[in-house]
Formats: sequence, structure tokens, C-alpha cells
Amino acid sequence: MLGFGDQISESIAHFVGYFHTSIEAARARIEYREFKAAPEGGPNLNRILTVETSPAQHFDPGSYQPSLHYTPTPWSPVGQVMMPWVSVDSIEVDPHVVRLPHHHMHLHSSGSGFSIASEPGPYFGQGPSETSVVLKQTSHLQDNDVVIMGTKVPVNLDFADDAAFAHLSANAFSISEAFTTDHVPGVGDMAQFFANETANIHTAADGPLASTPGITVIAAPSIDGLYVNGVETTAAPVFDDYIPNLLKPGEAANSPGTITTTEPTVISSEDIVGSVTVHAGGNLMVNEVVLNSVNSVGAHFAVAGNYYHIDAIVQTNAYSDTDTFENGFAGMQSLSLPSTNAMNVASFAHHLDSAQPADASGEAPVFPQNWQITVVSGDLIQMNWISQYNFMSDNDTHVLTSSGVYTSIVTGGNMQANSASFADLCKSYDLVMIGGHLYDGNFIFQTNILYDNDKFTTGGGAGEYNGALSSSDNLLWNSASIESGDTTNWVTGLPSHYLEAMNGFANGHYNMPDGFHGDQILEGIEGLRVLYISGNVYDLNYVQQVNVLGDADYVAHYEDALTGSSDTVWDISTGSNALINAATIVDNDTHGGSSYVGGGVYSDAILIQAELVDSHPAPAPGQGQPLANEVVAFLDNDADAPTNDGHGSTLHVPDTSHSVDVMQTVLA
Repeated sequence: MLGFGDQISESIAHFVGYFHTSIEAARARIEYREFKAAPEGGPNLNRILTVETSPAQHFDPGSYQPSLHYTPTPWSPVGQVMMPWVSVDSIEVDPHVVRLPHHHMHLHSSGSGFSIASEPGPYFGQGPSETSVVLKQTSHLQDNDVVIMGTKVPVNLDFADDAAFAHLSANAFSISEAFTTDHVPGVGDMAQFFANETANIHTAADGPLASTPGITVIAAPSIDGLYVNGVETTAAPVFDDYIPNLLKPGEAANSPGTITTTEPTVISSEDIVGSVTVHAGGNLMVNEVVLNSVNSVGAHFAVAGNYYHIDAIVQTNAYSDTDTFENGFAGMQSLSLPSTNAMNVASFAHHLDSAQPADASGEAPVFPQNWQITVVSGDLIQMNWISQYNFMSDNDTHVLTSSGVYTSIVTGGNMQANSASFADLCKSYDLVMIGGHLYDGNFIFQTNILYDNDKFTTGGGAGEYNGALSSSDNLLWNSASIESGDTTNWVTGLPSHYLEAMNGFANGHYNMPDGFHGDQILEGIEGLRVLYISGNVYDLNYVQQVNVLGDADYVAHYEDALTGSSDTVWDISTGSNALINAATIVDNDTHGGSSYVGGGVYSDAILIQAELVDSHPAPAPGQGQPLANEVVAFLDNDADAPTNDGHGSTLHVPDTSHSVDVMQTVLA
């Protein structure tokens, strides 16, 4: 047993452990308070970046870069040609209403120009429009159907339309072949393009094309007026009067709905007649373009070089609508009326400037005192190039047998539509000075090709066909319009103060020469707005529209003599197709008045309206030639299959099950 000598030593020994614990607790409490007193520091982050935006931001275009060449990446199908299903937005097309409202600006009137500031000039303005549009719209459709009702007809597939279709298409494209091109000209090719078109106009006017039957060629320095199928007229045809019957809005929409009943009805078998209705046509193809070109509009021009102007409209309607009626259909030609209508409508119009003349009061006349200058170094191109193509193959084969029921077969009714509308608005100037040449051209090329050679025959016990029949009633419609401002009065030779101003611009001097202070053609303008281009100016509007339709249908009416179904009501329609091209160019770059040219003035206009009708019968089966690259390919000719002796007479049916070419090479 441990013992201590005195009481104090015993107390210390007893409580020594408590003292140690209390000291440690006090030390920990002090350290904890110091730790809590210093709060945790956050991460060292930068200040939040604040960006203030304005919903009304204005972006100025960059400076003009002449000779800028841009070629989009070409696209071509790879592998086997296929036409997959695609999802497109539906559009409503009104093909006979193609005008875009536009307003004519009156630039040369009293009080025009910009306001004169107190500081001496010159002042510098913004550049002209530099917009160029290159648009190509292409649509391909193959709808070759084979419909056979019944199982008793041996069919021998044989096709014989390729050569005739190729010949028709080649003749149609030859009308505009010299003028059209699939190569969009660049800066270096533009002058040669205008030179080639001028040469083509003179060749067409003086060559054999002008004396070809069915083709009208009108060439002159300027053309005005309305022309329909080669004849000048004052009233344009109404589009609604020529719509095929099958495409006209019917009365079904206004008729009361069908009333059905659940009450039982007893009908004698003798009252059941049955009907067969076939619609193998009714296709609609539309190309529509509206160009409102208001580029660098000037009331007056001063061109140091030459002025070239071309207006051209070339319209071609080519069709073959020779139907064959055999056996029970013999003598049915009268039932296939009305015939195909082909309309070429072209209009050249120059709008008169209704600006008021200068004030004739006793006040002193106002002449330019200063000017606002816009300078473009190099060439200026303002081009709208639009190409539209529709290709459709709707060659259907029908072998029909009445079965005493109501049958409706629709293998046509397709629609293709290309639509483009572009308005190129710009700044206007009182005076446009050009150091090089001025090229101004408007071109519209329209082509419709329809191959609608149908064949009707009967087989088996079918007698004479007794029913409704329509194998024609097609419409080929080309409508083109070129509208421009006033015809400018060009004066040869530049006044001295214009030459002085151009030389000054070329050397960086922009002060107004004194001759402008009394220029009579600029009277009424105190602050003159001037655009100067040191190089050439190319103003080009180009529209090409093509519709190609192959609708050669084959209809065979077959009856078994034992069925006795001669009371069947028949209604067969294989025509009623519509091919429509509508184009309008509104070119308001000039607004009359007097302008100066240092070189020569060259103006050419041409109108070609062609209607090509192939009235020759289709080649006999087995005599078809290989299809040309320019036309839709249907099928290679197959050898005649042996006839099955256990059935009636053989029916020769065209094979339209597939195609080997979707006509892309027509542009080559």
C-alpha cells in the first residue's frame, strides 16, 4: 500500500490528474475560439463579365471586293439513282398571277438629292447593292404504273416510245440551245457572255430559224407590246379559260354531302350495272419566277465606254398528242376532244416616268451646289440567275375488265411546282458615272415538252367501246414579261466637266467641277447624289424554265364473252395535263432622261415563239431506238414473249416498271 507522509502531499497526488485535464480543456477552448473567429475564405474568382446587347443593332457591309470568284461545291448523286420519299412543306401556287407589286421612284424632280450642310463638301455615301442570286430548282418524278384487272389476259411487254420522245425533245431544246447555258458567268466571262448572246440574236434573226413553220422570230433594237403565239395583240388570254377540265375546280365541293342510311335495301341483280373510272392523266407542272430588280438606280448616267442592252424572250411549246384507237375503240377519235392547247404569251413594257417637270415660275432655277460621292473601285456585278426544271414520267398501263362493281383507278394527278420570288432593292442616285462599259441584259427562256401518245385497244369478247373517253385536253402555257423604266435618251460624247470629274476620281480628287453648277439636265437638284464605278458594270437577269412530261398511256379493254357485262359504265381519261411556265422581270435601273456615253450604244431585243407539233404516228413495236441523253429513259426493249394459246389475243403492253435516267443530263 502506497502512503504519503503528510496531508498536502496526499491531496496533490489525489488531484494531479484533474489539474492536467482542466488545463488541456482550457487550452482547447481558446484555440477553438480563435479558429471560429477567422471565417473561411472563398475562392479567388474574377468579376462577372457583363455584356450589354441592343435589339436594334446595325451591321454595315464590308467594302466592295471586285473580281471575287465564288463557286459552290457541286453535288452529284453517287451510286444507283434512287428517289426516296421526302417530307416537304406544301405550298399554294397560283400560276397565272405572277406580278409583284412595285413602285416606280421619281428621282429627277425639284427638291431631290441630299440636304446641303454648312461645311464644304464633298460628302461620302454608302455603296450600292452588291447582291447576286444564283438559284437552281430541279424536280424529278417517276410514276409509271401497271394495272391489270383479272387474270385471263396474257401480257407481252414491249415498249416503242423512246425514239419519238427523244426526237421531240431534241427539236424543242434546239430552239433555245444557242442562247442557254448551264455555266454561270463570272467577272472574267461576263463581257464574252453578252457578246455571244448578241451574236446569237443576229444569227436567229437572219438564219433559217426565222423561216421555219410554226416559229416566229422578231428582232429589233427595242420591242414593245404584247404577243400571243407570234401575233401582236392588245388583250392577253385569260388563263382560266384554258385550264383542262379535269383540273378545274368541280362542283363537288358545293354539292350536298352523301346521305347514308342503315335501313336494309333490296336491290335486284339486274339493277347492278357497275362502272369503271380511270384517270391516268391530270398532271400539273408549274415553274414560277418573279424578279424585281432595282439595283443602282440612276436618273442620269455618264458612261465613259459603251452601253450594251439586251432583252430576250424565247418560248417553246412542243408536244406529240397522236392517239391510236384499235378494235373496239376504232372511230372513237371524236370522243377524245378537246385537243391540246399551246399558248406562248410575251410582253415587253416600258413604264413612263410621271415625274413633274421643273418649276416654270419666275423663281431662279436651282442647280447642284455640292455632291455626295460613293466610289466603287473595279467592276460591279449585279446578277440574278434562276433555273427551274421539272421532269415527270407518268406512262401508265391498264388492262381493264369489268366485274359488276364500282371501280375507280387513279394513276395520275401528280404535281410539281418550283416557285421563286426575289426583290433586289437598292439605293438611288441622281447621277451614275461609269469609267468602263455598261452591260444590261434581261433573258427569259421557257420550254414545255409533252409526249402524250396514248393507245386504246380491246381484247377477248369486248365489243365496241361505249363510254366516256378523254385522251387529250392538255395545256402548255408560257407566260413571260419584261418590264423596265423609261427608254434613256443617250447623248454621244461626255461633257468636259464629266471627264474632269472622272479623272479626278481616278486620282483621288473628289471636288465638284464648276460645270455641274449650271448643268441643265441636273436642274432642280441642289445636293447631288453621285455613284462612281471605275470599272465595268454588269446588270444581268436570267431565267430559264423547263417542263418535260412523258404521259404515254396504254389502255386495253378486255371482256370475257361468258360474263355478259356489256352494261358497265366506262369513263376513261388519259389527258388533261398542264405544263405552266410563268416569269416576270421588273428592271427599274433607268428612268429616262438624258444620259451621256463616251463610246457607242448597242441595243438588241428578240422574241422567239415556237409551237412544235409532232403529228407522226408512234413507231411500230420493236422499232424503238436507244434513248438520247436529253430525255427520260423508260425501258430497254424486251423480246416478244410467246403467246399462251389457252387465252385470247395477245395484248402488247409497254413496260414502264422502272427508269434508267432521271433526265439530269438534259442540262449538259
